[in-house]
Amino acid sequence: MTLSNRSLRLFAVILLAGFSIFAVHAHSRAAQKETAHAAIITVTPENSKPALEDFSWLAGRWEGHLGPMTAEQQWMAPRNGTMQGFFRLTDTEKTIVIELFTIREMPGGIEFYFRHFSPELKPWEEKEAYHLNLTKSEGGVFRFDNSVVNQLKDAILTRVDGDTYVSHGDITDADGKPKAIEVTYHRVK
Repeated sequence: MTLSNRSLRLFAVILLAGFSIFAVHAHSRAAQKETAHAAIITVTPENSKPALEDFSWLAGRWEGHLGPMTAEQQWMAPRNGTMQGFFRLTDTEKTIVIELFTIREMPGGIEFYFRHFSPELKPWEEKEAYHLNLTKSEGGVFRFDNSVVNQLKDAILTRVDGDTYVSHGDITDADGKPKAIEVTYHRVK
């Protein structure tokens, strides 16, 4: 199967969501407190807003495959509100794409940024990095959405266990048709 440069670029976008994407398991901080007052029980849920620490399990090296191509990710641990990552997609003869990405904890929520580069570090995106917002964090599934038309629509990371996660992304290919790309990543020890 031969892919055009645009198809490869769109494919790489989905992999990111290595993200390159990418599964994330949230450590739920939502707990309920029970307080008894004269035979009355009041239940008060704590704040369950997702935090960058919910992604700390991603730190380390990951590898997955898409047909004959190898997808690799390396994540740094969260620090100062940001996690940084690196992605590389290769076939048996060459590096197809390199991606840099960050997950950031911002006042409005968790944001996911990434940008594609050639092996010579020439950026593929003309203006700025892709930007997706965390819209769902539940039961080991993190969904990031992009409101920009004709780009990566979403990146869904599903944590299977401590050493496995699935990265799923929906894109519009070079022909304007929707496609889904999915890669299962395994932790490299």
